[in-house]
Amino acid sequence: MNFYNKHLLNDFNFKKYEILSLLENVNKLNCLSFFNKKICILNEKQSLRTINSLINVFNLLNLKFTVINNKHNIKKENIKDFSRTLGLLYDYIFIRSNNDNIIKIISKFSGSIVINLLSNGFHPIQSISDLNMLNKKKIIYLFGDFNSNVFRSIIINLSKLNVNIIIFSPKMYWNFIFLKKIFNKKKIIITEKIIISKKKCLIYNDVWFSMGETSNFINKIKLLINFQINKKILKILKIRKIFHCLPCFKNIKIKKINFESELKENIFESNFTFFEKQINKKISIIKSYIILGEKIFFKIF
Repeated sequence: MNFYNKHLLNDFNFKKYEILSLLENVNKLNCLSFFNKKICILNEKQSLRTINSLINVFNLLNLKFTVINNKHNIKKENIKDFSRTLGLLYDYIFIRSNNDNIIKIISKFSGSIVINLLSNGFHPIQSISDLNMLNKKKIIYLFGDFNSNVFRSIIINLSKLNVNIIIFSPKMYWNFIFLKKIFNKKKIIITEKIIISKKKCLIYNDVWFSMGETSNFINKIKLLINFQINKKILKILKIRKIFHCLPCFKNIKIKKINFESELKENIFESNFTFFEKQINKKISIIKSYIILGEKIFFKIF
């Protein structure tokens, strides 16, 4: 199995068997020699964990790469011309962008292989790395605004693996067009009220405010406060673990007013969370993805 000439623009790009191939190869490392492929990290959005996980893998595999942090190119230049220029300079482009359309244009006009590290619409690397620990679990709760990029990605991928999903979200965020596209012939539960189950479950949570989001913070917090993960939720549900797409903004202050965030401080520091393991799995998934794309990067002895 390899991903030769295969973009990863969003979670729709992967079929079920391809996801399973990634998960199976997480802990495998072939004996490889490296070609001189030109690799670029195009970073339009701030990042700590995803970009550094990628750099960690490049260093591990002894791959050379260039990091472009200049937003001027995307904001001021003709995006098609910029894409063609990237294509002349690089074979592989890893990108974090504020706009999914920009990623699509770059993939179309650059001629390079494009990997979406994060966009407003999707976060495939995060969702696939978490799938390694979510796969084969019976019940998974998604808490909060399920229109977030991480939720959108994890819903798409969980639906491919036939996992039972319960979305606990304010009704105004319910996106029926999206749900119909994903669950055309499958059932999904979406509710504004907690469904109590005797079985143990996992909770998947995302930040209420994505980087670069310009919505009305105060109104959004008022809407989402009843969907916060706190001691009350721990008493109602039998929780195994809590997944969270870091960073968690634990202290939100707007106009001198302190607001609650999606995850209570005492929960964030509890044994229910295991963010270190999530980061390590992200590194493993990126490594697995690159190795399975061996026709691009590597020659097997």
